[in-house]
Amino acid sequence: MSTQPVLTGNLNFIDLADLLQLLNADGKTGVVTLTSRYVEKPGIIHVLDGNPIHAFCDEKKGEEALYAMFGWGEGNFEFTLDDFSHDRVIMKTAMAVILDALKLVDEGEIQKIGPVQHTGDKMRDESGRIHLPVVRGPAFSDYMYLADEESFRAGERIIEQGRHGNWLWVVLEGVVKIVKNTPKGDVVISRVGSGAFVGSLSSMTRPDHPRSASAMAEGDVLLGVIDTRQLMSELAGLSEEFLNLIRGIENRLSMISDRAVELKHSETIPSNLPLDIKPVIHQGDHVTKLFFVETGHAYLVQKINGQKIFLGTLEPGDFIGRLPIFKHKHEPDMASIFASPDLKLSIQDSDALMAEYEKAPNLIKNIIEFTSICVSVITDLASRNIL
Repeated sequence: MSTQPVLTGNLNFIDLADLLQLLNADGKTGVVTLTSRYVEKPGIIHVLDGNPIHAFCDEKKGEEALYAMFGWGEGNFEFTLDDFSHDRVIMKTAMAVILDALKLVDEGEIQKIGPVQHTGDKMRDESGRIHLPVVRGPAFSDYMYLADEESFRAGERIIEQGRHGNWLWVVLEGVVKIVKNTPKGDVVISRVGSGAFVGSLSSMTRPDHPRSASAMAEGDVLLGVIDTRQLMSELAGLSEEFLNLIRGIENRLSMISDRAVELKHSETIPSNLPLDIKPVIHQGDHVTKLFFVETGHAYLVQKINGQKIFLGTLEPGDFIGRLPIFKHKHEPDMASIFASPDLKLSIQDSDALMAEYEKAPNLIKNIIEFTSICVSVITDLASRNIL
């Protein structure tokens, strides 16, 4: 008989190890269910008198399934007092499972589930450099938006930098390399996997917008082609303010990608900052408002270990400030904003933008979230100059 959850929470706050210890201490019997935007099916754990006795995760069962769920760094859990078959498949105690699983996570033997997958030291290229992490999107379920599927062989170009096109793809299988073409050679700025989007909404809303990077299949890749007409219809229902916000976050991605390449090719860390600028937001400030740049320029500067790193320039049409849907690791928490003398800002209605975001189709929300995560990952790589 199904019952209401007696305990619910977020895995960012209470991870699986802490949850199992809590249930073990109280000798609880019931069912733990884990869900994640990055996994199609929920994970299930049967707990008897405080010890896990069976588990199911994707196609895995028993101990293998339970260990796999220790890699779920993002998601939600609920514990119910549901009845279940008491077939004991897992013989270890809860504490033994926890200790073994945490060791496997630490050694990289358990795949981490979330927007970013670090491949670790075992995945090096021919020059000995560690591969960049794979950035993934939420588990794709909006198949009504797919017009077709396309396969690409290892090394094939999907998008060519500088060319025009309004096609947008979602990665169904495989890994795609995003590459900046420079006079000094190609630079891989990110690797994207299942649920990730290749292309941008800006290329659909602005026909004159060229591709800012190339995309290449790392191995065999299966992509879903997003139905352009249907997505354009959805975009037509958004306000101009919200469309500007989407363009702003995609501009951030292009800006930080360009800056990452510049930092890679520089022997020193160049600032490129004008002398007549003044700080308007200090790194760590408590800022609750969102602004659009009307005129002038804003300069993004991150301070790490006492060193200031210039991350890029924000121009008219870009935004600065805080909005909960963006996790770009820029201002105000992780960077400062400096203003040119002619900088003019307009305050945006954050509540209205958030309300429109909540009503937007899941596909558009997923594209926004994925783009924001890419900005965050590439910022980390750029500031540490490890591309």
